[in-house]
Amino acid sequence: MFHSLCSLHRNFKHKLCVSVLIIMSDQQQSNLKDDDVIILTSPPPENEEDSESIEEEIQEETEDSDPEEPDQKQQLSENNARLSDDLANSNNNCEFVETQNAANLRAKQKLSSKQSEKTVLINGTNGTSTADQHQEEDFTMPGLEAVYCPKATMRDLAEPMFDVWRLDRDSMVDHIEYMYHDLGIVRAWRIPRATLRMFLLGVRERYQDNPYHNFKHCFCVTQMAYSMVCKLRLRGSVSVDYLGALLTAAVCHDVDHPGLNNAYHSHARTPLAILYNYKSILEQHHFAVTCRILSNKERNIFRNVNNRDEVLTNVGELILATDLARHKDVMETYARNVDDGFDFKNNGHVLSVLKIIIKCADVSNEVRPETVAGPWVERLFAEYSEQSAREKRERLPVTPYMDPDIVNVAESQENFIRGIMLPMYDELCKLIVDARLFYINPLYEALTRYEVQSMRERGI
Repeated sequence: MFHSLCSLHRNFKHKLCVSVLIIMSDQQQSNLKDDDVIILTSPPPENEEDSESIEEEIQEETEDSDPEEPDQKQQLSENNARLSDDLANSNNNCEFVETQNAANLRAKQKLSSKQSEKTVLINGTNGTSTADQHQEEDFTMPGLEAVYCPKATMRDLAEPMFDVWRLDRDSMVDHIEYMYHDLGIVRAWRIPRATLRMFLLGVRERYQDNPYHNFKHCFCVTQMAYSMVCKLRLRGSVSVDYLGALLTAAVCHDVDHPGLNNAYHSHARTPLAILYNYKSILEQHHFAVTCRILSNKERNIFRNVNNRDEVLTNVGELILATDLARHKDVMETYARNVDDGFDFKNNGHVLSVLKIIIKCADVSNEVRPETVAGPWVERLFAEYSEQSAREKRERLPVTPYMDPDIVNVAESQENFIRGIMLPMYDELCKLIVDARLFYINPLYEALTRYEVQSMRERGI
């Protein structure tokens, strides 16, 4: 049922009328009577010509209308008061559509921006609506909020030597939020702040309290991936969708990690191993948990992304790339792209370098200063020791480099830096030679430190 009325009154302060269509709910319609009247007023016109024209129209229409009796005015006032209460309690279930005359007046003021607001003063109440030219607006989404990212904090986050140990759990969430804002992901994907924080908190709760694979490790990998984007100057070369996929993959790459590696799951024939057919067991699980978190509307940061399926697929590809069983294939693909002439307009090339970045970030502890890297090495081998004890207890094959009875930490780290980290970082730095200063040089310093430590332990 539609009610349309243009109410005119000589005693109004601003003699300007706006005709509107009011689309009302069934409950509100049932409360209306045939003689109910709706009065709407709008701001005064901007110039004298518009004002004089409108006053002439008002004068003509009022001359044709019948004078109202005092009791009719009283009834009108009561009806308006009752209808105002109905409108105030309707939880915005009414839409107000301006007629062409009112829209033309307002168009003079707001022509330039898509984000211009159309305002109608409804019984003194200001109602605002924003039109989206690309996608139908979702009224269930919370609003976007501007977040201040301290410049000093962002400079620190861009450095590989960032000290994660000075942050508590809540501060880590704040800093990851800063990264999403700084890379332009929040703006491009139109992520409300409440949705982003709910997503990050949901991910944090799914990280188990392991000695090494915990939420602090998640933050370290995310921060190093962000640092590489900054140091390799990728913002101008890689689209926001790819940067968002990288950051999200870094956040979720080890979510719900049980503290036991793929080898254990394969040997123990766990339900996870059977579910994923003994291939990239944990990595597939991490991605599945990520999708489960995103399935909650309040935590779905991809909700306003038009190509969300493509972005989510890239997130999965990047998480799977962290499986060391895929290390050779990932390295060969990237090296081939570089030899053929790396092209940032080629999506395959871009994805290949992002895979190298998240792999480097995943094992980046030795790039950091010794005071930051040292505690991580202790935690890593503590988790190794727990798995080794479980393997022995369950009479499974014992992973040699995890057995505390035979492993030499300094020698193990030396071999890992030589065999995995240096070749991987060296390939990455072929894109930006200057990046060797931030990543390769610290690795050689760590390598020298472990070589000296190993020699001392052997009595040399």
